[in-house]
Amino acid sequence: MNVRHKLITLALLAIAVSFGVQPAHATVATGTVAVSATVSASVSLTFVTDGSGILLGGTGTSAATISFGAVQAYGGVVPANVTKTLNGTTNWSLTTPFDVVVQVANQTSSNYTLTATLQSTDATNSWDIGATAITTTPATLTSVGTYGSTSYTFKLTIPFSAAASTISNTITFTATAN
Repeated sequence: MNVRHKLITLALLAIAVSFGVQPAHATVATGTVAVSATVSASVSLTFVTDGSGILLGGTGTSAATISFGAVQAYGGVVPANVTKTLNGTTNWSLTTPFDVVVQVANQTSSNYTLTATLQSTDATNSWDIGATAITTTPATLTSVGTYGSTSYTFKLTIPFSAAASTISNTITFTATAN
C-alpha cells in the first residue's frame, strides 16, 4: 500500500471514530449547607493602663495587676504615676488611676452597673476605688456606667501601726448590662 492510500485510510478511520464516539457530558451533583447560629448577648470588661496611672500588668485584659513594688511611708521610691500621701500620724496611702473598659454586644442596653468585691478580708488595710470602700461585700461603683473607657482611682491605705509585710489581694469587678 502506498503512502497515499495509507493517508486516505487513516483519514477515513479518523472520521469513522469521530462519528462513533459520543461527546462526553459532564455529570452534575448539588448539595447544600444549612447554617445556624444562636447569638447570645455579651458584655466585655477589660483593664487598661491610664495615661496618668501606674503601668498595669496585663493591660488590655480582664486579669490585670497593679504592682507597687517595695514601698514605705517615709522615704523610699514611689512608683511612677503613683501618689503617696501621709495622713497625719495615723496611716499612709498609695493611689493611682486605671481605666475600666466595658463593651456590650448583641443586646439593647444603654448603660451598665459596675461592682467591685475584695476577694479576701483585710482587717488591716483599706481598699478603695474612688470614694467607695471595697470589702468582701459587693460595692457598686456605678449603676449607670457609659460603655467605653472610664477612669477610676485605686487607693490602698496602710496604717502606721501595721507590721512590715507583703500586701496582696484581688478585687473582682462585675459589669452587668442594664
